[in-house]
Amino acid sequence: MKKFLVITWLLLCTTCAFSQQRAITGKVTNETGEPIPFATITVKGTAVGTSASQEGTFRIQAKTGDVLLISSQGYAPKEVSIDARSVVNTTLSLQGLNLSEVIVSAGYNTRRTQRSTVSNAQVVTSEQLNTIRQTSLNNALAGKVAGIQVRGQSTAALGRDANVRLRGEASLGSASLLYVVDGTVTSSADINPDDIEDLTVLNGPSGTAIYGPQAANGVVVVTTKRAKRGQKGLGIEVNSGVQCDKLYILPNYQNVYAGGGASNLSQFSWKPGMPDEWKTLDGKFYHDYTDDASWGPRMVGQEYIPWYSWYPGTRYTGTTAKLLPQPNNGREFYNTGVTVNNNINAGLNRRSKNMLPVR
Repeated sequence: MKKFLVITWLLLCTTCAFSQQRAITGKVTNETGEPIPFATITVKGTAVGTSASQEGTFRIQAKTGDVLLISSQGYAPKEVSIDARSVVNTTLSLQGLNLSEVIVSAGYNTRRTQRSTVSNAQVVTSEQLNTIRQTSLNNALAGKVAGIQVRGQSTAALGRDANVRLRGEASLGSASLLYVVDGTVTSSADINPDDIEDLTVLNGPSGTAIYGPQAANGVVVVTTKRAKRGQKGLGIEVNSGVQCDKLYILPNYQNVYAGGGASNLSQFSWKPGMPDEWKTLDGKFYHDYTDDASWGPRMVGQEYIPWYSWYPGTRYTGTTAKLLPQPNNGREFYNTGVTVNNNINAGLNRRSKNMLPVR
């Protein structure tokens, strides 16, 4: 029995020792032995953390069994388990950075890296352009290019595209940008955003140097999708998008007074020679339809003759109505606009040994 109690007591002491917080110190260095200043040291799975000094040294509270996560900008992170040691020195390795070269579509249907381009060029890829799918290229450019202003148009304005202004030499004018698709000048309305591989936006002076005075307001150089190196067989791409437009803001109309400029209703008196359908309106009142104003009699529900009651041959001929405000008639006039954009691209790439690579 005594032996059992001794073993139990030793186990409890060992558990308390392992679970006890203690100060862990150390130094973070690189592969050449130089200190890594201001490295981040955290206890994995907790909110406990600290930063190394300029000399790479650190001090943190941890217990046996914890895992320290040590990281620094440009270095691969490393995990170190805490044992009975109180000093933990760590070496971090440089992390390779795979930087993809940005390709710029310049003039004369040429493509080059952005580092070798002297013009002020901004590149937008197809993924960035279609983050929220749009039916218009100009609307898709909103928020994607620095210095661009997109003045959108309602879908009710049929055949009217958004107006785009780009910061440049002549950006204060009303002229639009110049659009060049695979070397051909075209209109923005003729460009399908789903067909774009990437586009390059050149500011006024940069575009003018390549395309002349017609590009004074800026140039959008578009490269369309095509077969890529190593791609074989039939490729099919299906894009679908639905956009719903709901009326948001209307002018603040007054809904207290009826039309006309007279504050009182006029009484109608039927006379021989007038249409027989008007006999039922004899003695009824109406407001002045000839005055295109909105300061007629106050609308409180009184009976009156609406303008459409005078036209013969309708179900409203010779009828009266109550003169009441209609605060929602303008909003109820508009339905919810639904725009459906479906696009299917299909391409067949058949290459032989004698064919040049397709970019």
